[in-house]
Amino acid sequence: MDLNAKNLERLLGKNLDICFKNIYVGLDRTIKVTIVYIEGLTEKEHLSNFIIKPLLEGPDFRHAEKEKEVITLIESGSLYFPLGNKLKDIDSAVSSLFKGNVLLVFDEESVSFSFEVQGFEKRAITEPSSENVIKGPKDTFVEDLMTNISTVRRRIASPDLIIEKTTVGQQTKTTVALIYHKGIANEDIVDDIRRRIDSIRIDGVFSTAYLEEYLISKKYSPFPQIIFTERPDKFSSNIIEGRVGIIIDGFPTALILPATLVALMQAPEDYSTNFLVSSQIRFLRYLLIIVTLFLPGFYIAVTSFHYEMLPTVLILSVKIAKEGVPFPTFLETIALLIAFEILVEAGIRLPKSIGQALSIVGAVVVGQAAAQAKLSSPAVVVLISVTAISNFVLPNQDLSNAIRLWRLIIAIASSIAGLFGMCIGGLFLLCHLCSIENYGVPYLSPFVSSTNPQFQDTFIRSPVRLMKKRPIDLKTLNKKRID
Repeated sequence: MDLNAKNLERLLGKNLDICFKNIYVGLDRTIKVTIVYIEGLTEKEHLSNFIIKPLLEGPDFRHAEKEKEVITLIESGSLYFPLGNKLKDIDSAVSSLFKGNVLLVFDEESVSFSFEVQGFEKRAITEPSSENVIKGPKDTFVEDLMTNISTVRRRIASPDLIIEKTTVGQQTKTTVALIYHKGIANEDIVDDIRRRIDSIRIDGVFSTAYLEEYLISKKYSPFPQIIFTERPDKFSSNIIEGRVGIIIDGFPTALILPATLVALMQAPEDYSTNFLVSSQIRFLRYLLIIVTLFLPGFYIAVTSFHYEMLPTVLILSVKIAKEGVPFPTFLETIALLIAFEILVEAGIRLPKSIGQALSIVGAVVVGQAAAQAKLSSPAVVVLISVTAISNFVLPNQDLSNAIRLWRLIIAIASSIAGLFGMCIGGLFLLCHLCSIENYGVPYLSPFVSSTNPQFQDTFIRSPVRLMKKRPIDLKTLNKKRID
């Protein structure tokens, strides 16, 4: 199909938001130029001042006698607009139009010029909503791709920062930006990620999970294998670390990969405070991840199978607290764990004001009422509260969700076989974590599979001056942070 205004109107004319405007330029106003744009995606002021006005009033265009002369003038830069592409087929023109560009169509030569004059409404840069900022930059990613790229460019002012663009989605034509540092990132990892993105064949990208399922290595693991963030400072620091970033047009969340458990346990605030304070907080995180995983299972195992492990006074206290409770310990513990999951899910789905009220009602009123009604012992209510608070300390929500799932599995195993079942559940978890490998990087690195493990930035946070090398398992080209 030839590229001309008639064919474009036949294809797109039924759409209410697509506008066709004819203007006549040249010596005797005899050369027709058709302007095609989408209402709401185009900055009309730029279109009028930088494209239409020069065509009608520019001295060069006034003396043009043929279409070829107008085309040559546009190619030589006579319009007041720098970004223009010459298109010769109708498919490319339609694809460019739906990205928000303006088309100048010349029927006789079957040629079109595409100009990036996007002007749709976009959200202003605000403070992050899902990642709290204590000390640090308070800007965040937004839904506009170029705005997000500019925030990263402002932080990494290096010519080696490479930003590659590709399109994903046969219907949505979503622009995806692959970002890495050419002098640091491992080329094999970058090539593997690029290959996986190029192999995606789906109708559209309506969530980051659409890409996540194609980019992760362990498909059936609940543990996050990609780091999601809405903070440009966290994104930029990971790029300098040697990881690869992905920003999707239309989403305020960026992807960082490959992910490791250590990276998921880190928070940007760790590097904004004194290293002694940060080390204390980070050590508590690792301690509390063990508490939230094993505390319910340990309580079930000890009170149901191994009473001899408890001091006599504690045994009597537990027995007295359980008087009148009709359910066995494992059943009331698992029931309260499930009730907690229901409260968390309900709090997420409800509006913020109601969600906060629900959390208070669920934690205080329901828990106290259950204990007084002898549906649950006070000890189990306290135990589940400690478990929940320990889970909230984790800095990554996806990791927190995975821990919640495995906590329930370990509790069920403990109710079947006591401490032996709890240990079996823990071993299965450890084996599962050891089996995850992202782009050649072990999930538990640097604790496993590392020839020269570095622990300066794991359980504790060493002073910056002592962290001289980047993570070895990322196999970065430049391994030194500090010369």
